[in-house]
Parts: sequence; C-alpha cells; structure tokens
Amino acid sequence: MRSIDGLVSDAGGGADEPGPPGRGRPLGRARSQRLLVTLLGDFWQEGHDPIPSAGLVRVLEEFAIAPANARAALSRMTQRGLLERTREGRRTSYEPTERAWQVLQRGARRIFATGPGPAWDGTWTLIAFSLPIDDNDQRRLLRARLRWLTFWPLYDATWVTPHDRAEAVREQLTELGITDALVLRSTDVQLLPGGRTRLEDAWRLGELADAYEEYLQRYGELARRARAGKVPPAEALIQRTEMVDEWRLLVRDDPDLPTEFLPPDFPREEARATFLETYRALAEPAGARFDELARSRERT
Repeated sequence: MRSIDGLVSDAGGGADEPGPPGRGRPLGRARSQRLLVTLLGDFWQEGHDPIPSAGLVRVLEEFAIAPANARAALSRMTQRGLLERTREGRRTSYEPTERAWQVLQRGARRIFATGPGPAWDGTWTLIAFSLPIDDNDQRRLLRARLRWLTFWPLYDATWVTPHDRAEAVREQLTELGITDALVLRSTDVQLLPGGRTRLEDAWRLGELADAYEEYLQRYGELARRARAGKVPPAEALIQRTEMVDEWRLLVRDDPDLPTEFLPPDFPREEARATFLETYRALAEPAGARFDELARSRERT
C-alpha cells in the first residue's frame, strides 16, 4: 500500500526524513507534481475521458505554476508511470495509470477517515530490516512508506505500530525487493523505560498537537465562510486543494495512536472534523472551477 506521498517521492519529490509534523511542503517542481496528485485524487473519476493537457496546465496556473513547469511535471509523471498520455490529432490528454489510481484510492481511505478506528486490542506490528549502508534511495523510500503505514522507529532499523499492518508492510517489502527483514505481530511486547521514552520521542506528540492547532487556526475562517456558502469557485478550488495537501502532510506524520497513548485534549478530532466539513462544503464550487479550466477544448 504505497502512500500518496510515495508517488511524489518515487517521482523525485519526496523528503528524506520528516521535519516538524505537518511541514515539509515541497518547492519548485516537486510542488507541481504534488498538486497534480492532489487534484487528480479529488477530481478524476475512473471511466471518464482523459483530461486535456491544456486544461491541466490552466488548472496549475491557478496555483502560480508556470505553464512550462506544469508541462514538465506532466512529462516527468508520465515517464515514471504515474500518468498515461493519449493523443487524438493534435490534442494531448492525460489520466492516472491503474497503478497510480489504486494508490490514490487507498490513500484517500486514510486521508478521509471519519474518526478513530476500533479500540486497540494490545497487539503490535514490528518490522526489523537490514539494507546496504550505501543504499540511501532504498532506505528513504522504505522509511517514507513505513511512516505512511503508521510505523515509527524504535531503533534505526526496528519500527513498530499499534495497528495491524503486517500484510501491508509485506507488500511494500516485496515491491521494493527487500528480503532481509522480519515482520511479526505480538501482544507480548514490553517497553522498558528507556524504550518507551525513545518511542514517545519518535512520535513527537507535542509537536503534532501544535501542528493540528495551527491547522485549525489557518483554516478556521475558511471553514466559517464555507459553511455560509461564501467562497467563490476560483478561491474554493485553490483553498480546498491546499487544505487537502496540508491535511495529507499531517496524516503522514501522525502515528494514529490509540487514545491510551495520547495526551489529554489532543486536537486531532477537532481538526479532522473541520477538515471534513470544509472539504465537503467546498466540493461543488471547487469542482465547477476545475471543470471550467480542465475540460476546455483549447489545444496545446
């Protein structure tokens, strides 16, 4: 189950190690690819016609992405198997590949989750792995995907999560060609004081709480205007897309811990409710603006 961030990472725009939770927005060419991923995840419908390249370029111009950079992003994502290009006369169009679409769908299930899952049964999933010391790209990709699966490092090559991720992490190991690894599920896990402190430090819950609070402050006014139906289509497209992109970064950096591990008044659920409500309220005007830009018959 590759993450949405993994799509951009594989396309040359991923971060090596996480910074503060909710941060790490890419710049330059990586931002155009990330925006494309977000927009296609939001507005592409399986079975619909491919989207004209001129339309995608116009959509990215709304986010201050220059046309040359937008076309370069389309080309790079096509070369890496994330987009499929079709031609009809002089007209060029794009759609997500089946592989990319499946990743978008799986990522959406976590991004748009409506609340905490079932009560924790006390079972941990652990992965221990070994990679050649000079294989930095492989290490970077594996760590990024482990974080998306809610694993966090207990030690450099020993990662744990309180969720059942055994099958998902085995899929990742197979896809990356990593065979020197151990994956197990167990309730018989004892964290000695030093080990628990190490894990709590890795989770960085204080910083994550601050990031959720910052998200609430950043989008509080937008949420109020969205509820009142006072966000015009052009603004709705930009704000909704940026809001999803920011939320995905928070989800990426959140270990999604059971409540027994969380501090009192942890603001995740309030932030989640604000995100989901605003996202839905902006769906109609944002979709109208996207269609207006993307489905024009203009040619490149």
